[in-house]
Amino acid sequence: MPPGEQMDHQRTEGPGMKTAFIIPFYGASIGGGAETQCRMLAENLTRRGVDVEIITTCIKDFMSDWSHNHHEAGLDQVNEVAVRRFQVRPVNGEILNTVNQKLMAREPVTIEEELDYANNAVNSDALYHFLGENKRHYTYFFMPYLFGLTLHGVNIAPERSFMIPCLHDEGYADMRMTRRAFQKVNGVLFNSAAEMRLAQRMYDGLKLTEPILMGEGVDDMESSDGARFRARYSLGETPFILYAGRRDHTKNTPLLVEYFRRYRKLRPGSPLKLVSMGPAGVDIPEEIESHVLDLGYVPLQDKRDAMSAATVLCQPSLLESFSLVIMESWLCGRPVLVHSACEVTRDHVELSGGGFAFGGFPEFYEQVEALTNNPALADGMGQRGKKYVKANFSWDVVCGRFIRLLEAMEAV
Repeated sequence: MPPGEQMDHQRTEGPGMKTAFIIPFYGASIGGGAETQCRMLAENLTRRGVDVEIITTCIKDFMSDWSHNHHEAGLDQVNEVAVRRFQVRPVNGEILNTVNQKLMAREPVTIEEELDYANNAVNSDALYHFLGENKRHYTYFFMPYLFGLTLHGVNIAPERSFMIPCLHDEGYADMRMTRRAFQKVNGVLFNSAAEMRLAQRMYDGLKLTEPILMGEGVDDMESSDGARFRARYSLGETPFILYAGRRDHTKNTPLLVEYFRRYRKLRPGSPLKLVSMGPAGVDIPEEIESHVLDLGYVPLQDKRDAMSAATVLCQPSLLESFSLVIMESWLCGRPVLVHSACEVTRDHVELSGGGFAFGGFPEFYEQVEALTNNPALADGMGQRGKKYVKANFSWDVVCGRFIRLLEAMEAV
C-alpha cells in the first residue's frame, strides 16, 4: 500500500454530512478486533472535526446474551463520540446455534437457513427504522460483515452505505446473503490488500461495488517501556516470545503452545520463555509450565510494555483482515512471526521486511533461533516494521483517506 498524505492533526472542520458507524456492540472497554477498530476510528475522526455518530444496540458485548438490553436506549457519549443505542430484537438461540455450527464447519446451508442465521445474529427493528427515516442526513458504514445489522441494514439505503467487512475466509463469507451485501453497497473499505483480494476472488471481482483500500489506524506506542515490564515480572534479560490477543483455537493459539513445547524439547537448556496475555485461555502442558508466563487479561499499558520488551511477537492466527497487534509490535520496534497460511499477515511481513512467516515447526524453530541468537537482526526487522506502519497506518494517514472519501460523497 502506498504511503498516504499526511494531514493536520488539529483539523477542526470536517464534511457536513453525519458519518454513522453501524456496529452490533460498542463501548470503551470492548476488546474485539472490529469493535476496537470502530472505536479508534470514530474517536480519531471526531478529533479531526468529522461529525461522527455510532449507531448500535443495547447489548453489552459479543460474549453477552444477544437478547438482553444491557444499556439504556437513547443517545449517549463515549469518549466524546456520540453513541445512539437501540433495543435489540430477541434471538432464537436454538435456531441461531444450529445454523451457526454448520457455518463454522463450512457445511452447505440453504437460503432459508441463511435467513434464520441473519434474523437471529443481532437485529434491531427500531434501529432499522431510524436508518430509513434519517438516510438523507447520514453516510452509513456497516461493520463487520457477518451480523444481521449489516446483512439486513445495507438494504435500507444502499446508495448511502459502505461496508467495513473485516472479511475472513470462512463459512459466513460463503453465504449468498453475504455476496448480495457486498454487491448492494456503494463501496467496501478494506483493511489490507490481501483482504481486498479475498473479496474479489469470492464475489466476482466486486464488479458492482467500489473496492477501497483504506487500511486501519494504529495508536502511537511512544509510552511503552520494556524495562518496566521486565522489572514488574522479574524477567531480567530473559528472551521471550510474546502472544497478545484472544487465546483460543480460532486464533490458532494452541499451535503456538505446541510449537513452543517442541522447541523446548529440542533446546531444553534455552532461557527462552513464552509470555501470553489476553482473554480466554489455552491449556499449557505441564512439561513447559515453568517456561510460560500466562498473564491473562492485562491493562493496556502492560500490553504495550510487553511488546517493547519482547524478543519477538508471534501472531499464529490464520483468520485476520489486518492484525492490529502486529502493527503495535512494530511501532515498539520488535519483529513478528506469522503463519504463512494467513495471506494478510504474510503480506504485511513481506512488504515491510519486519519479520518471518512460518509454515510448519521446522521454519518456526529456525526463525526463533535466528531472532534470539542475533539481536541486531531482530532490531533491524523491528525498525523496518515501524517504518512501514508509520508510512501506511498512522492515524493522520488513515483519517486523511477517510475524510477524502466523505468529501467525495458530499460532492455527488
